Amino acid sequence: MSSSTHSHKRKNSHLFPHRKSSNSSMDRPFFPDGNISSNTDSQVDESTNTFDGNRATDATIDVTDGQTPFIQDRSSMHPRRESFEFNDIENQRSVHSFFSVNTFNRRWGEWSLLEKRSFTLVFTLIALLVLFLIVILIPTKFLPTKTTPTKISPADSRIGKRTFSIENVLNGDFAIPEDTFHFIDPPHRLLSHDLDPGLFFTTKEIDGQTHFVAKQLFDKSFEINLGRNRFEFEGVEYTVSSVQISYSLDKIIFGTDLEPDFRHSSKGYYWIKDLNSGFIQPISPPERSADNHELGLWKLSYAHFSPAYNYIYFVYENNLYLQQVGATVARQITEDGSKDILNAKPDWIYEEEVLSSDQAIWWAPDDSKAVFARFNDTNVDEIQLDSYTDMRNPYVSKTIIKYPKPGFKNPKFDLFLVDLQNGVISSINTGGQEDSILYNGKWISPDAFRFEITDRNSKILNVKVYDVQSYQLLTVRTTDSNLFNGWIEKTKDVVSIPPKPESKRMDYGYIDIHTDNKGFNHLFYYPTIFTKDGIQLTKGNWEITGNGVLGYEYETDTVFFTANEIGVMSQHLYSTSLADPTTSSALQVLQKPSEKNDFYEFELSSSARYAVSKKLGPDTPKKVAGPLTEVLNIAEIDNDSVLQLTRDEKFKEKLKNYDIPTTSYQSMVLNDGIEINYIEIKPANINPKKKYPILVNVYGGPGSQTFTTKSSLAFEQAVVSGLDAIVLQIEPRGTGGKGWSFRSWARKRLGYWEPRDIIEVTKKFIQRNNPHIDESKVAIWGWSYGGFTSLKTVELDNGETFEYAMAVAPVINWTLYDSIYTERYMNQPSENQEGYFDVSTIKNFKSFESLKRLFIIHGTSDDNVHVQNTFRLVDQLNLLGLTNYDMHIFPDSDHSIRYHNAQRIVFQKLYYWLKDAFDGRFDNKKLLSL
Repeated sequence: MSSSTHSHKRKNSHLFPHRKSSNSSMDRPFFPDGNISSNTDSQVDESTNTFDGNRATDATIDVTDGQTPFIQDRSSMHPRRESFEFNDIENQRSVHSFFSVNTFNRRWGEWSLLEKRSFTLVFTLIALLVLFLIVILIPTKFLPTKTTPTKISPADSRIGKRTFSIENVLNGDFAIPEDTFHFIDPPHRLLSHDLDPGLFFTTKEIDGQTHFVAKQLFDKSFEINLGRNRFEFEGVEYTVSSVQISYSLDKIIFGTDLEPDFRHSSKGYYWIKDLNSGFIQPISPPERSADNHELGLWKLSYAHFSPAYNYIYFVYENNLYLQQVGATVARQITEDGSKDILNAKPDWIYEEEVLSSDQAIWWAPDDSKAVFARFNDTNVDEIQLDSYTDMRNPYVSKTIIKYPKPGFKNPKFDLFLVDLQNGVISSINTGGQEDSILYNGKWISPDAFRFEITDRNSKILNVKVYDVQSYQLLTVRTTDSNLFNGWIEKTKDVVSIPPKPESKRMDYGYIDIHTDNKGFNHLFYYPTIFTKDGIQLTKGNWEITGNGVLGYEYETDTVFFTANEIGVMSQHLYSTSLADPTTSSALQVLQKPSEKNDFYEFELSSSARYAVSKKLGPDTPKKVAGPLTEVLNIAEIDNDSVLQLTRDEKFKEKLKNYDIPTTSYQSMVLNDGIEINYIEIKPANINPKKKYPILVNVYGGPGSQTFTTKSSLAFEQAVVSGLDAIVLQIEPRGTGGKGWSFRSWARKRLGYWEPRDIIEVTKKFIQRNNPHIDESKVAIWGWSYGGFTSLKTVELDNGETFEYAMAVAPVINWTLYDSIYTERYMNQPSENQEGYFDVSTIKNFKSFESLKRLFIIHGTSDDNVHVQNTFRLVDQLNLLGLTNYDMHIFPDSDHSIRYHNAQRIVFQKLYYWLKDAFDGRFDNKKLLSL
């Protein structure tokens, strides 16, 4: 990589003078694991983290509970794969398979030397004989066709079998704590490595109290104490839930008492702290009655620094406010905010399906301007969520949400420009139709705002640029997804490329990710803001994965990104050059290609000099931070210039107590020639004389990629170990990572190909391993879209393959789900009657009679997949007189099912219900519900 040849000079450490500790008071850890939440542009929210191939999360951890054993990700719960986390720790995974030693009843030290030598010789001979017989007796067809070799250290090898259950997982036995680490973004992009000190913040325990500390990767001696994570205001103590730190280290925004609304949004108190004086004051709208009248506090939707740290912007009661940093009074920008009009803040469906954020405002990089969206929900229909558990209220309380369903009215949007230099607010004529969808926004230069809109069905994408200087709005590119039989997915953020006169580049340009002419998502460089046809930077039968472009190195014109070029289920870091992208040497993989199953994630500093590197699989997860060139291959790191952020000593010690299931990454060619990827998880010590039950785990949402080479020790691994079963995790056609020829199978036919692929893979797996599979104990399960896929599979299978099914928060009819997500794939019901009502709706309820047992779980306050789905399903089963099902309803839980201890109970329920199934307790199909 070109950056490896740079000689790095002193990194302007004088910009960060040492500061005396502030006199604010804080104590106790910020999170149980020492991590802190940071939900701004300059820091990343670590309140929850995902694994099992799910997208990044923004869920809020309850930091008031000293131990939170089981955290789930609200951000990946569409009708989509539920992801979850244990013990508030990211990436609690392992795929190593170790053998264990049984302990002796008699103490070894009490034996004589002759006894010891004799026993050792006999024990060794017996062990070798047993291992030889196991190798000879296991039929070769039971071995994986494509297996990731299990790395067994001779020093750790054991003989014996020791299992773990869901209780070990829920109790955090496999947690891997991490040190807090967040880059602090500079007020502008750093164009030189020499200007980048790798400034970050972390937490530190001082005298038993947690403090925020600013440090550098360049100068290890640099450390500034920013104060404790608790403070007092008007005699009341507050604990910080989120933090944003200015690059000059003179101001901090705190969030406290955050109450989650939906996937990304919340309300809470926000504060500004002056680090020079230690003075803390609440951020508040001017001349308004306080929500907390006694203390004069206001619950805000959010409060953030602008990119160059000149302003604080926040939303209160759906109106936008701006306040200069250092000033004490905010200015109200909008006046029309209400329950139906939302300014600079998305409504439910835009938060969930489009923007994936609690904000709808985009700042020019120099703070001179901002564009915000206003969403009008006046004509959008409502759903009502009832709350049952408030012991103070004798009546059921109600929450109303504007929730458009397929074919019904969508919200309208408008864009407004705030020109802070001239003090003018003006409307931008977006040029969209009434049912247009706003997909993305980005300032490419200080005067050019780029955004994307589509038609209602997300099939035609128009890329538009508003030029502030000329007041012109131009459509610079149009993409018709019908040409590749696809749809417009949620787009990834584009990256602005600044002018570079020494390279004869005089204009701002940008890098985008979109489909090439072969149907794969790749990088395209647009040399100017108004360029129509981009220069393709990457190509091949693979795709850009992860968060898109991770960084840009100005000095060498190098672009960094992650992709699955080496393996469709893995992810590595790559670079390419803008200088001459047509050369074959422009594309470089920055990790060892021979490690084809490695799964990496990266976060880069502003100049791309430093990086956080996370190796998430297939072996023990590890996270480090340091110079990019030194953190590319984590297994080879052995120098002091790299920070070790994971503390896995206890995890590795704990692994010695168990035989960890063996994980292999495989593929299978179906009868029609389509290749399906799947993961097989099986017990560490296979008994060749035993028949094993099977649990099939599915998600299958269109364009998703749920099952990767990320390692995991979670629910499925507990089933394999504790219930002595085999788990298959199957990625049916329609899912992502393999180009549009594979993804487009889902178009207009949700639930058609997924069950067919799942049934065929399961049947063929059973046939190939028939002597070792108990065909009377085959189960399937999924959450959200996975629940829908599980039920559709049962409906089609009609008892031929599957005997048991578990569905959590399932969709059963797509007319009940939200409009933007559903119509993206299905179009409107009036345009696709067959798809909605003949293909994608679960309607053959009679087929569920063929199951030995069905288990259904849902939360009553699920704002995403409404409990209406489950109640309609159960009603149809009742009408047919079917009693072979169990149902567990969680009062007031949302789609993540975690309210009032539910997050632990839901997985206990699933585990022990499955245990009863595999133990034969449900063999009587007419058995009454428990």
